Amino acid sequence: MFKKNIVLTNLSHTFLTGFPLEVKSADQVLFFDIETTGLGWKRSVVYLIGAVHYKNSRWTLTQWFAETEEEEKEILMDFYLLADRKSYFIHYNGTSFDVPYLKQKYNFYQLSHPFTDKKQLDLYQKFIPLKKLFKLENMRQKDLESLLSYPRKDTFSGKELIQKYKEYHKNPTPELLELMLLHNYDDLMGMIGLRPLFSFFQLLNGSWTIRKASIISTETYEGTEEPELLITLDLLVPLPFPFSFSKADYYLTGKDRQARIKSPVKDGTLKLYFPNYQDYYYLPLEDTAIHKSIGCYVDKEHRIKATPELCYQKFECTEEFLEDPKKLLRYVRGVLGVLEM
Repeated sequence: MFKKNIVLTNLSHTFLTGFPLEVKSADQVLFFDIETTGLGWKRSVVYLIGAVHYKNSRWTLTQWFAETEEEEKEILMDFYLLADRKSYFIHYNGTSFDVPYLKQKYNFYQLSHPFTDKKQLDLYQKFIPLKKLFKLENMRQKDLESLLSYPRKDTFSGKELIQKYKEYHKNPTPELLELMLLHNYDDLMGMIGLRPLFSFFQLLNGSWTIRKASIISTETYEGTEEPELLITLDLLVPLPFPFSFSKADYYLTGKDRQARIKSPVKDGTLKLYFPNYQDYYYLPLEDTAIHKSIGCYVDKEHRIKATPELCYQKFECTEEFLEDPKKLLRYVRGVLGVLEM
């Protein structure tokens, strides 16, 4: 077994503050990633495990590499000695692959696994809502890294590395070993590098204040002028890069510490969206949503189940509305709820 430790001098002891974690100290946290020769645990081996952990006031990356397939059990045992002392695991798509794969391996060797009663943050699952926001075709870790211009040096996929591992068996050169270690290193550091993406969730959880709301005039493609409601939000945390997103006639943009929402004002009215759309019916003839406690009395032919886009009631866009913080807050939350879907 080959073991490598790297002190990560580019990570400060406070970098975890960007992650949504409920931990008292950094030494409770463990980032980890594995490399295997296949997806099925019965016909493949885990040949490389990498972990980033905090110890002795510094962040360290440890990698366990199985020089041969027979060393698989040995690297599992060494990883356990570290992981079992941690209480919070962070991984990318580990819920679907890494964790169940490792559990099966530990069970196969009749060893205890380190995942019992541990909290976990799966970055893949956490960032799923950002797929639509950034118009991503895939949700690979590399796709998210590209948004942040992460300087990945590794050029291989995990699948391509399987062949490199087979080549290493025939001819164990330092160059092949470094290729595999580099891929695992970039996966771990890239995972940590995704931290700035959490700042986008402040739009969804309400970590902002309304700076201004006003009616503006926007020119359409036909050359006519149409009124729109422009609401400017002040964000608590700066965004790592500008973005824009549109859905159902609404337009959301963001840059640095500010976000803007544009809403169409049709015939002097706006749409107030309600949360929990499952509790509402939509009435097509009236173009409005009503709660099921009332809608149950409406003829079934004149009602349908509400969707996020159809769960609204119209109201007049008056000066009183524009100057009422509570009404504006409720309106913005409703629009962001629609944009989130």
